[in-house]
Order: sequence, then structure tokens, then C-alpha cells
Amino acid sequence: MSRSNPFLSFAAACFSTAFTLVALSSTAQQTHAPLPQTKDGFIVIAHRGNHVNVPENTVAAVEEAAKSGADYAEIDLRTTKDGFLVLSHDATVDRMTDGKGNVKDLTLEEIKKLKIVGHAGPGDQKVYRIPEFKDVLSVCKKRINIYLDFKDADPAETYRQLKAAGMEKQVVVYLNKPAHYKQWKEAAPQMPLMASLPDAINTPEAFGLFLSQVQIEVLDNVQDSAMLAVARQNGVAVWLDVESPVENAGVWEQALHKDIQGVQTDHPEALVSYLKQTNQRNGAAAFKGAHPAAPEGYKLPAYRKLSDVAYGSDAKDNVLDAYIPSDYDQAKVIVYIHGGGWTGGDKGEFPAPLIDELVGKRKYILVSMNYRLIKDGKNIFPAQMEDVSGALAFLSKYSKKYHYNGNEFALMGGSAGAYMALLYAYGYDTARQVKTVIDYWGPTDLSDKAIRAENKDADSKVVRLLGVEDPQARICQDASPYYRVSKTTGVPTILFHGGEDPLVNVSQAEKLYKKLLELGIPAQYELYPHEKHGMSPVASVDVFTKTLTWLEKYYPAKNL
Repeated sequence: MSRSNPFLSFAAACFSTAFTLVALSSTAQQTHAPLPQTKDGFIVIAHRGNHVNVPENTVAAVEEAAKSGADYAEIDLRTTKDGFLVLSHDATVDRMTDGKGNVKDLTLEEIKKLKIVGHAGPGDQKVYRIPEFKDVLSVCKKRINIYLDFKDADPAETYRQLKAAGMEKQVVVYLNKPAHYKQWKEAAPQMPLMASLPDAINTPEAFGLFLSQVQIEVLDNVQDSAMLAVARQNGVAVWLDVESPVENAGVWEQALHKDIQGVQTDHPEALVSYLKQTNQRNGAAAFKGAHPAAPEGYKLPAYRKLSDVAYGSDAKDNVLDAYIPSDYDQAKVIVYIHGGGWTGGDKGEFPAPLIDELVGKRKYILVSMNYRLIKDGKNIFPAQMEDVSGALAFLSKYSKKYHYNGNEFALMGGSAGAYMALLYAYGYDTARQVKTVIDYWGPTDLSDKAIRAENKDADSKVVRLLGVEDPQARICQDASPYYRVSKTTGVPTILFHGGEDPLVNVSQAEKLYKKLLELGIPAQYELYPHEKHGMSPVASVDVFTKTLTWLEKYYPAKNL
């Protein structure tokens, strides 16, 4: 493959821009798509087909891959000018053929006239051509699976051809572009997907958070033992690339000594023979055909969950989930408030890996609360503040009985929930219990034209919240964190925001941050220039990391 990790934010496209904490939605318990069936436990992938004696990405190379005993033939897919799917690793035909030009600028007829030159084995005088995808599918059916390096094609058309050939269960798709993740999920939700782990994901904790946000079946560049353990615990296979100019038994053994499930090679026949000779062909049979439901090494989390605990009069909405560590004596409490434009969302969106870190490792008590949602003009502002107040009062009431710290709280929220956390801390916390606020892309000034006159979507949500249309009405300022914060009411605040947020303009975070600094209130502003409303998986890991650092400084887990 010879990749330079082009997949730094492959799942960003799968997250909507709804007025909710999209990137923190809890999808930790992913349901994996089954991998294609193989007769051997350890996967061998023939890189660009078996091209030892014939040219890469040709029908002949795929034929040779099937004969070699490999489990998969890796092929590269592109689209011609007139919409046909053909095999080509390069974007141009220059290296492989007697022609020149981009594949996408040539018609199928022009492609078929090209001869593949200078890449045949000794004494081979045959003429080879760039094949159509459909021709390769017919060769592979019931003989060898396909590792589809998805370079430049339409997922819907690709899947249509796979189904027409009866090959839809014999393929794993490698994604090269961020948009392809969402496109494949829409075109074929059951298709197993593969990618490279982003360079920024370089710790087991970050890896776990990343896997909580995307559904991926295979990764190809995980080699660290601790990271490999995370992959296995999450039911994600790892197939390493071993192809190189010096590929030999020493290179293979280096990979085989890791806890992986397969390799991609330029010498599939030789590798298959070596694996058989060394009794390693069966390999990690647990990943054969499907991912394990309960991976070996799984441990129960070091906390327990209390679900749907009632804290107020509304039996449906005034409920919370509490995550309690095994040792909670004098534990501090973090309260999370979900997003959803004040009309939707749910407390269950908080991600399991972050719960593991905050509760299981750092021994906070984490509370994720629901609140009354606006419907048919009911539960408009200030019902939201009443519910936050009610939840904190409930937690304080039982703190002495259960021996946790109920005198102080950290508030954390996403989008609409972040707004509620900020406003409660700055304008409603008369007992001064809130010690810090963590704001994930929340609105801060409900009178600002950036989310009113200049943004119809945001404006409609604010109107539903307040019950008035005029952005100059007094309630718009009274209900805005920006106008309620003062030297006496402000608390340490960290703000996270995407620079291209289409719903809550980034200026909302910028102006509050500036005011906090002017008031002398500890504040930190983290801008992600190319993120939107919510964060891509890679950016989210950075958000989580900075959140934990902030808590260590302004709300450490236990008083020293």
C-alpha cells in the first residue's frame, strides 16, 4: 500500500451537525460487521494481487493470488471518465502502461487500448491490460476474498457490482478519504471497513476513545503491544503490511510475534508456505469469520451504574444516571448535561471510555442528567435552570448519607447542555457550589446576530427556548451566560469550539473567553479551526485529553 496515513479524520463525515453533543455520543459498544470467511485463522493478503511474475492489479495477478493460497487479493479501485470501475494503484496510467494521463480523465475505451509494459516476469511475452472491476470479481468469486483499497470510486455503484457478482460477503473495504466512511455506511452498512489509525491516536486511552466513536473492523498500522491489546478488547482485527524490498522470513517473524491477525505481502506463495512449515497458518482463529463478542482479557469496569434515578417531579424527564467508583468516599461529582437544542438528546450520549477514565481510574462520581424538553410550547426557559438546580439539590441531599462530596460540582455540557452549564454557574448558583465549567461548543449570547438574524436554524431553537422572537428582548440577555458572568459569579471555564461550526458560530466562544479574561477569571479557549458542530474522532481525543488536564488543575478528583 505504501500509505502516509491519509485517513486522519475518516469518521468526521459520519457525524451530523444537529444541535447536540455529536462527537460525545456513546457508541462504545459497536456491533462489528462480520469479516469474510477464511479457511485459515491467520490472514494472508496478496498486495496488488500476486505480482511476483505478472503485473500488479491485473486479472493475472488476482489469478495468481488465488493459486498462491492467500486469503485476500488486495486491489486498488478507480473510476474512468465515463464512470466505469477499473483497477489502478496510481492516479495516472504513466507508470504501468504505454500511455499517459489520469485514470479519471480517460474513457474505458481509451483505458482498454493501453498495454501494461515492463512489469512481466522473466520470459513472459503476454500482453496485459488494465481490467474492469467486474472482470476481477468473476475471477475471485468463491476462490479468494478481496481487500478493496478504495481509491476513487462511488460506494453505491461499487456495492451494486459486488451484489451483482454475488461477492458482497467476500470483501473488506479500505477507506482512504473521510467522506467514504459515511458513504459506505449509507450504501452498505453491513460492509466491513478498514483504515489506518490516525497518527494523533498514540496512547491506549486515546485509542479506546477513538474506537468508541467509529465502527471499524480492521486496522493496518497498530504495532505497540498496549495498543494491540486495546484493539483486541474492542474486537478490531489488525493486519500489518510487511511488503518491502527486503521482505523475508525475518520480516515475517517480526510481525508474527505481535498479537495480530494477518499480514499483507508481496510474496504470498512464499509466506503461505513458511506459515505452514512453522505451524502458524491457523494463527488467531478467534477473528476468523467474525469478531468475538467478549474478547479475551475483558474486565468489568471498576464502577457501577445507577440508571434512571428520579431527582424531580417529572417522572419521564427528571431522571439521571450515576456512575459510582468502587471507592467513592468523599468523591467529587461531575454533572454532565446533554445537548439536543433543548428539544431532544439524552443522558446516554456520554462515551463509555471517558466514563472509564473519570470514574474507573480517577474515582469521580459522574452524573449524566436528563431534563424537561421543550414540546408544544411547554417547558420553555427557565425550566432548564430549575432542573439543573433540582439535580444538584438532590445530589447534595444524599451526600452525607453515602459519604461523597455534595458541596461542590463540576458542570460539563455539550451544545445546548453547555449553555445550561454556563448559565447555571454564572447566573443561578447562589450557593456557589459550581467550581468549574467545561463548555463543548455551547451558545453564550442569545441576543447575538451570529446565532439570530444570521442563522435561521439557531434562531428557531432560541425562539423555542425563550418563547419570544425579538433578539433585543430583555430575556435574551437575562438568559445569556455572556451577560450573567461577573467577577463574583464567574468560575474557571474551559471552552472548546469548531472554527467552522455552522450552528453555534465560533464567535460565541471567542467573546465569552475574552470577557472571562477581562474579569480575571481563569479561562482556556481551545479552537479547532476546521471542525464543525461537534468534533471528528481525532479532534475529540484532543478535547478529552485537555478536559482531563483542566480537571486536574481546577477540580482534582480528591482534595489533598
